[in-house]
Amino acid sequence: MSQNLPCNLILGIQTIAMKVDPLEEACVRNAANLVNKLVKYYEQQTNSSDPNAVMALVALDLAMCGLKFDEQQRSLESKVLNENKQLLELTDFYAL
Repeated sequence: MSQNLPCNLILGIQTIAMKVDPLEEACVRNAANLVNKLVKYYEQQTNSSDPNAVMALVALDLAMCGLKFDEQQRSLESKVLNENKQLLELTDFYAL
């Protein structure tokens, strides 16, 4: 059984203490790094240091990325399924 590791992160101006699965630690740290890069970006773009406004923009940005990814994945999956269907129809046509 895997034991969770303590993981202290700084997100914007907030320190977060949490325990994470060792297999997910790198992902959690990379995600925190991404959030902090976006915090700096939106602080510069808006000339604002209001943590609530900046974190709201970061949350919106990440949510939009997730939604766009889901949409692209569904579109790609649909195209693959359609091409597979066409290939199966061809094999049925040429199989005598």
